[in-house]
Amino acid sequence: MAGSPIAWMVLGMCALAPQARALTPAEIAETATPSVVLIKVPDGLGTGFVVSADGRIVTNMHVIRGARHATVQTADGKDYTDVELIGADELHDLAVLRIKARGIKPLPLGDSASARPGAHVVAIGHPLGLGNTVSDGLISAVREIAPQRPMLQISAPISPGSSGGPLFNDSGEVIGISTLVISGGQNLNFAVPINAVKPLLALQKGIALAAYQSPNERRRHIPDHPLALLDDCPLAQLRTIVGDIDAAIKLGAPLYNEGNIEACYRIYEATALDMEKKVEACEGPKRALLDGVKAADNLESWADKAWAMRDAFDGLLAVAVKKFAQAGAVHRNIPHHAPEIFAQCADDAIGQVGDALAAAIENGAPLYNDGNIEACYRIYAGAIRDISRKVERCPAVKQALQDGLQTADGKTGWKDKAWALRDAFDGMLEAIERHAQADE
Repeated sequence: MAGSPIAWMVLGMCALAPQARALTPAEIAETATPSVVLIKVPDGLGTGFVVSADGRIVTNMHVIRGARHATVQTADGKDYTDVELIGADELHDLAVLRIKARGIKPLPLGDSASARPGAHVVAIGHPLGLGNTVSDGLISAVREIAPQRPMLQISAPISPGSSGGPLFNDSGEVIGISTLVISGGQNLNFAVPINAVKPLLALQKGIALAAYQSPNERRRHIPDHPLALLDDCPLAQLRTIVGDIDAAIKLGAPLYNEGNIEACYRIYEATALDMEKKVEACEGPKRALLDGVKAADNLESWADKAWAMRDAFDGLLAVAVKKFAQAGAVHRNIPHHAPEIFAQCADDAIGQVGDALAAAIENGAPLYNDGNIEACYRIYAGAIRDISRKVERCPAVKQALQDGLQTADGKTGWKDKAWALRDAFDGMLEAIERHAQADE
């Protein structure tokens, strides 16, 4: 697709600069599979991928959390039990491991900041232990599920065991780490943007995984809250709570690490107590934070008090992440179009359609995420009407988009209307992608 308008439309570029041909899922899998590893811990399985020739591996923190030891199995079947932990980021659920392996090929890392809704992605992992399972789909949305904490919502299927696996763009670059599946929906999967792990890659000193998880280390008591805890909490107020917790951790954790532990605790305590005055509803989260304060009051050392508050914070953040992700979850009904839909289209007309749809998503999706859902719908509907007027020929394509508009007209809420058009858009973008690959 070098130089074609379709290429820069799908990848979110803004100029007709020459582009490398998009790789097929089979080509990405052939190149990348030797760099994808299986991580085995006593309680389960996960996936990781090689990021440097010295044996560094990226995965999710929850894959190894609580494990005293792990086995990393590389694509050639070799097992490595001497596993070091180089860096961990609990907030983003990321870990960098290192094994004593040489000659392993690192995967190229892309820029997740350039990820755009509608772009094609490929995931590789070990779901339920089924080695090197390849799936593909689209970036459904880029969601900031908490302040400064974006996630890539993807339609590429992932399952337990896929956690920690790489998510690729069409250039074969890793742009995300498969992390989260929301049950109760269809293809509601999430990946951590790859840019979040890059600061950890600069770290050099590692410790044995067993040492990190030793009984002498502080034991965490992070509460596992049900989603029902947030039933009375409007999303706007929940975002306020999460934002304040995030700010408190960013301010308090460095103080703790510098030895000013009481100051860290005071910041955490004040943040929890301020919620009673700052947030009107959200009785469940406020109660959870006050429980943390009460637990801290019964402890003697400042370190124990600070960690009691941090446990309360992390438990609330974990359930909030699920709530934010679920809030964006809707039942998708993306149409699958046969290749014949483009039979009467000129190539430039196909490019015009794709360009218009991508621009509408880029302009409308942020409005939707900000709560201005009607404006998002109006932009999507306007794009379809513009295509009907401005694009020559392509009658089947125009009719498919008009069918989407008619479906949306039959919906009652702006949210359902917007998603009906987004389904029509994503189905057409997938068809355009397949058409472009078939022409190569």
